[in-house]
Amino acid sequence: MDLHRLNVDMRLLRYFSVLAEELHFGRAAARLHISQPPLSQQIKLLERDLQTQLFVRTHHHVELTSAGRMLKEQVRYVFEQFDRALTLTRQAGRGEVGRLEVGMISSVMIGLITRSLQMFQERYPGVDWRLHELTPMAQIEALEAMRIDVCFFRLGHQGAGLRNELLISEPVAVALPERHRLTRYDCVELCELAQEPFVSFELQQSTLAKVLHQICMEAGFVPRIVQQVTQVQTLLCLVRGGFGVALLPVSAEYTKPPGVVFRPLKNQVQEVPLYAIYRDEDVSPTLELFLQTVRELARRHAQVGPAEFDGLIAG
Repeated sequence: MDLHRLNVDMRLLRYFSVLAEELHFGRAAARLHISQPPLSQQIKLLERDLQTQLFVRTHHHVELTSAGRMLKEQVRYVFEQFDRALTLTRQAGRGEVGRLEVGMISSVMIGLITRSLQMFQERYPGVDWRLHELTPMAQIEALEAMRIDVCFFRLGHQGAGLRNELLISEPVAVALPERHRLTRYDCVELCELAQEPFVSFELQQSTLAKVLHQICMEAGFVPRIVQQVTQVQTLLCLVRGGFGVALLPVSAEYTKPPGVVFRPLKNQVQEVPLYAIYRDEDVSPTLELFLQTVRELARRHAQVGPAEFDGLIAG
C-alpha cells in the first residue's frame, strides 16, 4: 500500500479489525457509528488494495478467510506501533523524550546541579542526557556551535545570543586538613589564611578559581597557590594530605573525603553565584523541562540553605 494512502489505510484497518471481531456487518457498523453499506464498501476497498479476499460472506454468515485470520493477528501490532508513534511524538513535543547535552566543569557538579540531574532523570527517563566536561571557553564555543544545550558557570558570560540565568548564590567556606590549627574554631576570618599555602582550581580555566582569588585580594592578601587542579576530588585529596587549604562553595562540604574539615568564613559579605547559560532563542522543550527542574531545586535551596538542601531527596 502506498504511503500517500496512510490515513485511508489506517481507517480501513480499523474497519477490518472491528468486523473481524464481530463477524457481523450490522454489529460492526453500529460500533463504528456508520451504516452497513459504507462498511461493506470499505472492506471491499481494502480487499482490492490487498488483492486478496479477507471474508467469506453469505446472507446470514460472515467468517474470516485464512488471509483474514492472518491480518487479524497482525493488525493489532500495527495499531500498537501506531499508538506508540503518536505517544512518542506527543512526548517529544513536550520535551519528555529527546536528547540534552550539558556542558560542565567539575566544580559545579556539587549540590544543585547533581540533584537537578537526578530529579530530571527520575521524571523524564525518556530523555537521553550527556555531560561534556569542558573548559569554560570550550563550553561557550560548543554552546554557540549548538553542540551543547546548556552550561553552568560561576560567573556569567556576556555574549551575543546567550542568556545568563542566576540560579543560586552560595557562601564560601574553607577546607582544612582535620589536624589544622584553625579547625578548633567554628568559623574562620579570611585574613587568618594569608600565610597559608593554597590549593586551587586552574586560574586560567576556572571562573570559580578567579572569583575565590578575588575574594582573597579584597581581604588584603594574594593567596599563595602551591597546586592548581581541575577536579574537586583531587583538590580535596590535596587538602587532606596537608598540601594546603582551599576555598570552596559551602555545598562542596557534602563531597568531602574523611580527613577534611570545612569551616565557614566569618563576616563574609561576598557569595559565589551559579549561572545557567543557554542560547537566548533556543526553543527546545527538553531544555525547558530541564531548566524548570533546576529552577525548582534552586528555589528549595534558597528556602532551606545549603546544609538542609543536601538532605533533600529529589523526586
